[in-house]
Order: sequence, then structure tokens, then C-alpha cells
Amino acid sequence: MAKKTRKHSKPQMTIPLAVVAGFVPLAKDVYTGYTSYGVPGAGHYLVGGITGYDTNTGKFNLPWAASHFWLPVGAGLVVHKLAGRFGINRALSRAGIPLLRI
Repeated sequence: MAKKTRKHSKPQMTIPLAVVAGFVPLAKDVYTGYTSYGVPGAGHYLVGGITGYDTNTGKFNLPWAASHFWLPVGAGLVVHKLAGRFGINRALSRAGIPLLRI
């Protein structure tokens, strides 16, 4: 009798929620800049939040970038990695929850 073959499924795209949540502080700042000053304000907050460069003064403010982008995204990456090691994402997949992972 022949062995039964295993079903192979194509890997599907997933969205890591912890990493996406790390972008929320930057998105909030960009939205605030847009509502207050329009597109130039949104650009100011976007550039400042990612690189730390303050376009108004021409100086770098690295704590601004760290607290509004790098630390939250880094924490999201760590949480996502830990969720993978503890098997949370595998459990979500087996439960049939499409697209979303921690």
C-alpha cells in the first residue's frame, strides 16, 4: 500500500500586528502635522520621526526618532519574534484565522 502524501499549501501573506502597531506613534504624529500644517507639516513629522532630522531648525534630534519610530517598531519586532517562538502564530494559523499574526 502506498503512503499518503502530505498536503502542501502555498504560503499566504500575513500581517504581523505587533510590528504594524509600532508604526502607530509615527502615523499619529504625521496625521497631527497634516491636520495642523498640511503636507509640509506631515513631511516634517515623517522625516523627523524616522531620521531625527528637524527640518525647521536643521539639527538632529535622535531621541525624537527613537521614541516615535525606532523603539516602538523594534519592540513590535521583538514581540512578533517571541510570539513565533512560543507558537502563538502557529496556533492562530491552525485555528483558521486568515491574514493576521502577532
